[in-house]
Amino acid sequence: MNDFLEQLKLETKGATKVAFVGIGEEKMTDDAVGLYIITQLLNNKSNKFFFMNAGVDLMARVDEIIDFNPSHLILIDTCTYNSPPGTVVILKRSNMHEYIPISSHTIPVHIVLDLIVEKLPTIKTFMIGIVPESLDGFVELELFKKGEISIDELNENEDLPFWDIQLTPTIENVANNLIEIIKQLMESL
Repeated sequence: MNDFLEQLKLETKGATKVAFVGIGEEKMTDDAVGLYIITQLLNNKSNKFFFMNAGVDLMARVDEIIDFNPSHLILIDTCTYNSPPGTVVILKRSNMHEYIPISSHTIPVHIVLDLIVEKLPTIKTFMIGIVPESLDGFVELELFKKGEISIDELNENEDLPFWDIQLTPTIENVANNLIEIIKQLMESL
């Protein structure tokens, strides 16, 4: 994973403001990995770093990204890369459509990115793609942080998942490593 940190440093060279956006469906096991990672990093928001969970509708949150005016936009989502579960890759805008399933998102991610680039022509965008182990739906759903956070708080904060995220152990381990890598990246910027 040290190599991955170095790759991220290269991709974010010269960054002045970085937006991290998690994408995915929280009710589909590993598809929620981007949401899981961002949820763990929400307390790190600052003038330089912005964290957002877009769920399955990135388009609904585009204005917030544009208002933040980042130099770099990093999306975090599952991908269909032909590698074992838990593989982490950097996907450029030019090849995202090959590795991101369209069916779980309202509008394909690469089209939404084109809109963002139209509004912010100098922005650099890429995705941290994670190969999932499972995309099964849950049989039982439990509220996120049940007993700690009220339903009203969950409804009012778009960046918190409504349902508890249930990643497979393989992907949860990868996600926890990525959280630490992102923290190290932030310290270096």
